Parts: sequence; C-alpha cells; structure tokens
Amino acid sequence: MKDIQKSHKEIILELLEEILEFYHEEDWLIIKKYILRYSHPDVRKHFSTRNQKSKKHCLNEFEKCLVNYCKDNYNKHLVLKEEDTHYEKD
Repeated sequence: MKDIQKSHKEIILELLEEILEFYHEEDWLIIKKYILRYSHPDVRKHFSTRNQKSKKHCLNEFEKCLVNYCKDNYNKHLVLKEEDTHYEKD
C-alpha cells in the first residue's frame, strides 16, 4: 500500500472500517464490492478485475496487503473463496 496516494489510502481504509463494523463474515469479495461501490474510479483502479473468460477473481498485491491489514488490525481473516478464485491454466 506504499505506492498509493494518501487520499486514496484514507478513503479505502475508511470504507473498510465502515463495513467491518457491520460485516462479520470472512468473504473478501463482499468487502471488495462495498469499497468499489462507494469509491471514486481513481480509487477503484487499485483493485483487480475479474478474469474475462472465467469471471473469477485473483488477488493482486494491493488486495493481499488489505487482507493482511484486516488480519493484523481487526483480527479479521478475509478469504477469497475457492469457487470465486481464478487459476491460470498451464
């Protein structure tokens, strides 16, 4: 999260804190969709997009940092469910 503008980081962390107050499960996509829905397109660019063919997701480095941030600061272990995960074919 070091390469992200301070204002973007503040917005993301604010939205993250907001949803974690009410959402008590561990599905990363719920958190991600909430942040994407309520943030400006300039902020959204930090998040990964679905794979075009499979319509499934992969976590980018920024998202991995956010998941770790939630674990470290909120004791919340967020996961990308297996059925939502895209795997590259060899």
